[in-house]
Amino acid sequence: MDALEKRLRDELLRDLNVKLLETAKWSIPIQVVDIEYETVKRTKMDILMKMLLVAFRTSQFTSAEELSEMLVVEPLFIEDIIERMVRAGMIVNSGGVYSLTETGKQQFEAGIYVQPPEMEESTVHYSPSHGRFIVGETTDSAGEAYRHAVDSRKLNEFKEDEWREALDQLDVAYTDGNVQLVVQSITAVNELEKKSAPCIEFRLHQTADDRLYARVWNTMTGEWDETLENQIMERELTEWREKYLG
Repeated sequence: MDALEKRLRDELLRDLNVKLLETAKWSIPIQVVDIEYETVKRTKMDILMKMLLVAFRTSQFTSAEELSEMLVVEPLFIEDIIERMVRAGMIVNSGGVYSLTETGKQQFEAGIYVQPPEMEESTVHYSPSHGRFIVGETTDSAGEAYRHAVDSRKLNEFKEDEWREALDQLDVAYTDGNVQLVVQSITAVNELEKKSAPCIEFRLHQTADDRLYARVWNTMTGEWDETLENQIMERELTEWREKYLG
């Protein structure tokens, strides 16, 4: 008996009215999926960017040097911000003169700088047995399979909201002070190799009220798994009563 199984068994049997009937080990299948997506970072617009946008909206400037002289700011700082605003689609250079785009006007009014999208990717884990994504460490497929396992789900059956919920579990989007990172779009999903999540099942009898029940430890999530416990009890309690108490 390994250390984890012993610790769990000892925890369950602290109640003197609980009797251990049987222990089983098996694994649930896990679909490993790679999600590619675009993120956008929104930050509160700094004062220099606001000043530049005001300048481009009210006057015609053709170079960073002109703005540097007017604002008394190093040209390198001006050039850097101009480059960022061009990449973000906030300003355009037409005929040698900078002017605001509609995007630039909207961001100026809101006081929020929306940076250009960045491509990201993350790996998520879907458990068909749970009907949802779960977080934790998986293993290579080995050993006995969960007897109530269901078929894997095809990727085209998932909705975008489900992919977003999976990413939410990984905290890829966040708000920190004046900075907000959001997932703008899901661009691709690709299924990788199949994995497994080993589980330890304890079949128990509560003698005080003559109750049979299951506890299942999911090693992937590192906690008791009520979803799997309920599935087992719904299907097997009648059989257990005949087998263990008949």
